Amino acid sequence: MSASSLEAMENVSMQWESLAAYCRHHGGSHVISRILIANNGIAAVKCIRSLRRWTYAELGVEHAITFVCMATPDDIQANAEFVQLADEIVQVPGGPNSNNYANVDLVVDLAERKGVDAVWAGWGHASENPQLPLRLSKARRKIAFLGPGSKAMHDLG
Repeated sequence: MSASSLEAMENVSMQWESLAAYCRHHGGSHVISRILIANNGIAAVKCIRSLRRWTYAELGVEHAITFVCMATPDDIQANAEFVQLADEIVQVPGGPNSNNYANVDLVVDLAERKGVDAVWAGWGHASENPQLPLRLSKARRKIAFLGPGSKAMHDLG
């Protein structure tokens, strides 16, 4: 990012005392400070980079959101870029995506155990399964799904 872009971002950025204050100001009621990234590769990298850029532009702090990333042993051994960018890693089984990124039971369980406020599944994998947003909406604690709702997924096929 160029110096002039950063300067422009700083000039329009409002400083907020917290994510909660930002959320309240914009009419929100569910503060998202921890996100489970239920995807890998470039999808996870783009999500983390985009949200960090947004938090810097809006809040003046790049690391206002904690990213908890699912990662297979192969992802970890390869020191994949999304693994390097993550604030926390949770190791998941390797093999076909039904063992990890597409496994709705696993994603919901990890979201609950890791105390995240939201799940971002990106594209492919579990992001196309209407059961994921449905199951998250029924979790013991409120966990947002960052994507289309289960009805929209079901209607679109």
